[in-house]
Amino acid sequence: MKAEETSLKYPTLRPDGAVVEIEFNQEIAATLARLPDDPSLYFDLSEPHLLIPLQQLVNARARERGIVNANRHMVAAAKGSLEKRKPLTVQSLGNELWLVVDGNSTLLNARHSGWRAIPCCMR
Repeated sequence: MKAEETSLKYPTLRPDGAVVEIEFNQEIAATLARLPDDPSLYFDLSEPHLLIPLQQLVNARARERGIVNANRHMVAAAKGSLEKRKPLTVQSLGNELWLVVDGNSTLLNARHSGWRAIPCCMR
């Protein structure tokens, strides 16, 4: 099995408040461009932000269309064709975990591409 074919699991918040691991949809993953781990290519880093390790971030949702659109936007931003996005917006869940309030699809692209950390602002 190739590395690209291994399943990617990530933490998400269930409606009951529990954090659980779910598997990234492999059909969606197959359509995504891999993004180099260089947040400055995709994000406007001019405002204060923190680089938070991906393992400390919890997705609030995963929308197929949003994930694909975020990938296209990030590729275009890296080429200078579109504006870079603001850092993700997060709020503390305690225990060094952060819930992604805005930027869930962007985070899933970073996870898919194997990034270590992503720029975030606190809510």
